[in-house]
Amino acid sequence: MYGQVLFTPAAIDRVSHLWFFQMAIAEAIVAADDFAFIDYLWSKWSPGYDASEDLPRVKDCLRDPANLSAALGYYRATFDPARFGSEQGTAEQGAAWGSIPSQPTLYLHATQDGANAIDDANLAEIGGLWPRDQKPPGWKAPAISCFSGEPAEVNHRILQFSEAKV
Repeated sequence: MYGQVLFTPAAIDRVSHLWFFQMAIAEAIVAADDFAFIDYLWSKWSPGYDASEDLPRVKDCLRDPANLSAALGYYRATFDPARFGSEQGTAEQGAAWGSIPSQPTLYLHATQDGANAIDDANLAEIGGLWPRDQKPPGWKAPAISCFSGEPAEVNHRILQFSEAKV
């Protein structure tokens, strides 16, 4: 499923930062010109979203080289680029991620997230993987990010889910 979503030209473009962040020079390029790379990603992933309050805060968090390194370290720990997509790497990822959860699962999805390669057909396929009685109560937020687009609705759905009796 993941390969079907990730290995298309449009999806590769959306996640090219994953590959770029593997490079040692990424810290210097991301930090250059007052984090212009972050401005670029934000505008590409979140067109129409007014980030004038958020971007300065994000950049301030990343100004300490240790913080920037830690942020990029998240991406670097996600996969080994030399083995990504190989039979062995795929098997290891499958073992690490495990099987479909047996417990109820909350799934939130932003419909205008420029970094997300999952479309309605992929969502239906993902939903079909869960046992019939364990379907995640999904919600597609009409926003760029579930958390920035409609925070009150997101909070309501999280609270509703966490208070549900299983």
